[in-house]
Amino acid sequence: MNDSKLRDEIIFICRQLRKKNLVNATHGNISGRFNDLMLITPTGCDLEQVAPDDLVSMDIKSGEITSKGKPSKEYAMHLLTYRERPDVAGIVHAHSPNSVAIGCLPEINKEDIVPAYTLAFALFTKKLPMIDYFKAGSMELAQKAAEQLKTHNAVLLAHHGLITVADNLTKAYYRLEEIEENSAIALQIGIKGNKALNPYKL
Repeated sequence: MNDSKLRDEIIFICRQLRKKNLVNATHGNISGRFNDLMLITPTGCDLEQVAPDDLVSMDIKSGEITSKGKPSKEYAMHLLTYRERPDVAGIVHAHSPNSVAIGCLPEINKEDIVPAYTLAFALFTKKLPMIDYFKAGSMELAQKAAEQLKTHNAVLLAHHGLITVADNLTKAYYRLEEIEENSAIALQIGIKGNKALNPYKL
């Protein structure tokens, strides 16, 4: 994939997140890996309005900004994850309402917060851990999230939103949709005492 195609893919997913009410106002951020660089949405942008030329380029190893513009204040979550996961080429962070709601339930297990009610969740996410609340944009949040993403392809940030990763950006976005669908079902029927799939026996 070249730089131009990656920019277009990021913008398409920005629009999808807004269209499907997975973000609001100027929240959420998206990035893609291009060789040794990361393209990420800029700080304070409306994902419905951001343009390809607004995306900010950063060197993954050094963290140096290599283009005009200012990256999302949560850029460190993305950089640390790319450094830890050379197989990851796309990251989506959205304030997914159903998943955030699941994280607020008193009976959750933070290591595995929601049963696998859908086949897509069971096959492609398997397990969704949650980390505690940390200030948005803080290094502590970035480190805790990246730590979970070493061994998982998604993590819920308490009272904040989801981060999903994959070997391409579109897959990361689809994973976020699949988790939201599973979370919506869990909100309707509860997270205990129901029939669920075993992701490791499919």
